[in-house]
Amino acid sequence: MIYNSITLSNILANPVAAANIVDEPVLFVKSALSDLGVEDFEYINGFPVLKNSLGWVIFDCTCKKGDNISVVEMIPVKGKIHRKVIKPVNRGFNAVIEASIHATRYVGKKGQEYLRQIEYCNTIVKKCGGAREKEAMKMLYELIGYPE
Repeated sequence: MIYNSITLSNILANPVAAANIVDEPVLFVKSALSDLGVEDFEYINGFPVLKNSLGWVIFDCTCKKGDNISVVEMIPVKGKIHRKVIKPVNRGFNAVIEASIHATRYVGKKGQEYLRQIEYCNTIVKKCGGAREKEAMKMLYELIGYPE
C-alpha cells in the first residue's frame, strides 16, 4: 500500500520499482528524506539502485489507484546481493527507521503527532543507538527543518 506521493506518481508513470536493502542508518535517512546524487546509484536495465546497499530487488508493478492509498502489486524480476552481513538487532537503528517513516509523513502533512513520534524514536536512539544512528537522527532533524 502506498500513499499518494512522488513514489506512487513514479510507479504510475513507469510501473517498475526497486527495494534497496540497507543496514546503514545515515544512508537510510538520507535516501528517505533527500535527493541522492547520481553517484549514489548504479543502473540496472536503465533503472537506478543504490550502490551502497546490501542488495536490491527490482519489481514490475501493477497499481490499483485509490483516493489516498493505492495498492501496488509487486512482482520481483531481478535482484542482487552485494554482500551478506549478519548483524544483531539494534533498537537504535530500528528507531531510526521508524523516525524516518514519521519524518516523511511530517514533511507531507506537518502534523505535530509525527514530531512527537520522531522525538520518542530519538529517545530510543539516544539510549540504544551508536554513533551512526545518532548522526542519522541529527541529519533527520536537519532535513525536516526542525531543531533536535
